[in-house]
Formats: sequence, structure tokens, C-alpha cells
Amino acid sequence: MLATLSQGNDRPLNLGGLALVVGAHLLGLWGILMLSEIAPEQVAPAPLFVSFITPEVPEPVKPPEPLPPAPPPPLEKPKPKPLITTQSTEPAPQAIQAPPEPVEPEPLPPIQAAPPPAPGPAPEPVIEPPKLDAAYGNSPLPTYPMRSRQLGEEGVVELTVLVSVDGLPKSIRVSKSSGFSRLDDAAVSAVRRWKFKPGTKGGKPFEQVVTFPMPFTLNK
Repeated sequence: MLATLSQGNDRPLNLGGLALVVGAHLLGLWGILMLSEIAPEQVAPAPLFVSFITPEVPEPVKPPEPLPPAPPPPLEKPKPKPLITTQSTEPAPQAIQAPPEPVEPEPLPPIQAAPPPAPGPAPEPVIEPPKLDAAYGNSPLPTYPMRSRQLGEEGVVELTVLVSVDGLPKSIRVSKSSGFSRLDDAAVSAVRRWKFKPGTKGGKPFEQVVTFPMPFTLNK
């Protein structure tokens, strides 16, 4: 091989480069051999180790300790009985005190007379209304109008009269009509001739208004 390389190439043979090539090949062969020896050891499976885990057992719960019994109440000590002492019948000597000094009495205030009671309200005077004075014979009944009799007119006239202190009618007013003017006029004419007992106030006569009805009824 060296002869062939020397024959085919006119250049001189480099011995240093040849040495490097040969050394590289040898180094590669040595590496292959080393790998073939080491590979079986690496491929071998590693041994498995199995360990059993024991479960943890919980500690038993201790029952609560019973409470200590309550101490008994303290016993009351008996109270000592009071000693009975006899009292001496002899009276204890009393200290002699000086008589108190006389105290002059304070002068009493003058007695004032009570004010007279306030006068109460005066009583209201009694009022008496006017009345017909039958003693005079001056209270004639009204005359029934003839035309009203023929037509059968009936009714009640209500009159309001102002009576003077002399008992005479000062004014006459028809406060409620009978429904027929003839009957109303007849009632007013009759009362104008009447004599009243005047009304009184506190026992004294005074003018007063009086209202009274006057009926007109046919005797059938």
C-alpha cells in the first residue's frame, strides 16, 4: 500500500500525516472494544426494592377525666350562748346637772282680724210672665165672623203681644196665621180690648212680651 501511494503520487510521502491516520484508526478500534465490554453491564436491569408501608394507627382518644367532687359546705360553728349576767338592783349614781337657765319667751305676733268674705253673686230676680186678669172682666172672647161661619172657616191664630207695666197691650202681632184673614183680624180686634196682669221682675212690674194661641172652632 505504501508502494502504491508512492507510485501514484509524484509528491514525496508525508510520514507524519500517515502516522496520524493510523493512530486515529487504532484509537477508534480501541474505543469500539471498550464499548462492547461496558455495554452488557449498563443494559443489565437494576434490582427492584419493595418496601411495605404500614398504615398509621390513630392513638385512642382518652375519655375526659371526671371532675373532682365538690367540697362539702363548711359546717357552721355553733354560736356561743350569751352569758346571763345578773344586774345589780342598786341604781347607778346620776350626775348632778345644773338647772337650765330660764329662756325668755318670744313675743307673739299681733293677731290680725280675718278679712270679711267676698260677697257672692246676687241672686237673679224672679220673672213672672203677664197673665189675663179675669178680675177686671175685660178679656172678652173674639166675635166669630159671620162670613167665616157661613164658609166653615176654622183655625188657630197665634198672637205675640207686648204688655205694658199697666197691663195694657202696647203692640199686637200675628206670629202664626190661621190661614184665614177674617179670623186673624177678629183675634187682633179682641185682644186690643183685653186687660192683663203685667209681668214682674224681682216683684216689680215691667214690660214683657207674651205669645199665646187663639182658636176658632165652629160648634157643629
